[in-house]
Amino acid sequence: MDLTACLSGDKRAWEAFVERYASVIFAAVHRTIYRYKSDQDSDLVRDVVQEVFVRLVKSDFRLLHSYDPARSSITTWLTLVARSTAIDQLRKQRPAHAPLDSAAAALAAPAENGDSPELDIPQDLLSPRQRLVLRLLFDEEMSVAEAAEVMGVEAQTVRSAKHKAIAKLREFFDSA
Repeated sequence: MDLTACLSGDKRAWEAFVERYASVIFAAVHRTIYRYKSDQDSDLVRDVVQEVFVRLVKSDFRLLHSYDPARSSITTWLTLVARSTAIDQLRKQRPAHAPLDSAAAALAAPAENGDSPELDIPQDLLSPRQRLVLRLLFDEEMSVAEAAEVMGVEAQTVRSAKHKAIAKLREFFDSA
């Protein structure tokens, strides 16, 4: 895939880009919307997928120009763009003051001992890939196979990155 031709406005390159990555974007949008929204709304999924492509081409491909192949694969990057777009759309649809049920209110309340559920992990402790793997597996609750697909790597690579990240975290917190 020649991204340079796409960015220069080559219509055929753009069509090839859309054909190649539409399924990746669709899957990411679909997964995100159905994770946060219980009703089946295929029109919303299609609208958000369209919005992802609009964002990519808007302002002379400004967003697409921001892609850095040294940081991630194009598949991973597009998945994150699609997920962010889906979440933005869901936020626009959500009422400003949604009522909380008692269980949600209890979860939203701070811990009684004041401890934050977030861990203070030094930024340089884990590699960007290890952070992404942990986020996909634990925050996004993806399977190893799903995370591998999103990242464009083999499942064994995801398992290895997870293992190394957890080992680094154990070592860090055991010495703390």
